[in-house]
Amino acid sequence: MQTFRLDGRPHPVPEAWAELTPAQLFAAAPQLGSESLAARLAVLRAWCPQLKDKHVRRLTADQLWDVCTLVAWVWRQPLDTTGVREFTHRGRAYELPSPNLLDAVAIEYAMATIYFQQFAHPQRPQAAALDQLVATLCRPLRADLAQVAQDPAWDGFRREKYNAKLAEGRAQELADAPLGVKIVVLHHFLAAQRFIHSAYKEVFKKAEVPTGPAAAQAKPRHSDGTELLELLASLAERGLYGTYDQVAHTALHTVLFNLAREARQRRAAERENA
Repeated sequence: MQTFRLDGRPHPVPEAWAELTPAQLFAAAPQLGSESLAARLAVLRAWCPQLKDKHVRRLTADQLWDVCTLVAWVWRQPLDTTGVREFTHRGRAYELPSPNLLDAVAIEYAMATIYFQQFAHPQRPQAAALDQLVATLCRPLRADLAQVAQDPAWDGFRREKYNAKLAEGRAQELADAPLGVKIVVLHHFLAAQRFIHSAYKEVFKKAEVPTGPAAAQAKPRHSDGTELLELLASLAERGLYGTYDQVAHTALHTVLFNLAREARQRRAAERENA
C-alpha cells in the first residue's frame, strides 16, 4: 500500500490486486478495457473515496498525471480474482467457483465455455451471454452445506447443484447487476480456462489446419464452444461415469484428467504402431 497526501489528507492506494477489497475490485474492473487518464482517475476516485472533485480541480496537469500514475499497475498486472468469493444481487448471494474451477462439474464448464464464445464472438457478440455465464458459474450456497460439511465423505462442493433451468432464470435477474461484477467473474473464468488448457492440453489439442485448396473451404471445428459437450456425450455412451447426467455432474478435473491420460496413451500407442 502506498499513500499520497493532498491538502494534508492521506489517501492510501493499493499496489497489487491482493490488497484490494472485493468492492474495490468490482469498482476498478469496468475501467480495464482502456487505459486513459480518465480511466486512471476513475480507479483512483473509486479507491480513494475521500478524494473530492474540489481536490482534483486544484491539481496541475503534471500533478494529476503523477497521482494517476499510482494506479497504472492495474493495466500491467493480470487481474487476480482469487480474493473474491461471492457477490450479492437483488438480495441473493452468489458464490463464485474456486480458482481454476477446482469445485466445478463438467457440465458447468462446458456451458460456460459456450456462453463465453457467444459473448466474445468477433462478428455477432451476444451481451446477454455474459449474464448466462455468470449465472452458470455463480450460484447460492447449497441449503444443506452446514450439515454435509461435517460428513467425511463430503465432496467439497459448496454451491448448489448446477441446474440449467435455474441458471436461465437467474441470468435474466443478473441483467442489471453491476458491470464490474460481471467482468470480475469473466476474468475468473478466463484464468481457469488458461489453467485448464495448459494442464490438459492433450484434451484441447487443436486439429491440424489443412493446406492447399482444402484450406479455403475448411471451417474451424467447435468454434461455438461445444467441444466438451461432445466429449461428455461420448463418455456417457461408453458408460465410464454412468448416464449422461452422471457424467455431466462429475467433477470437472476428474473428467479432464482421465481424458488427458487416455489421449496420451492413445498417442503413445500410435507412435509404437507407426
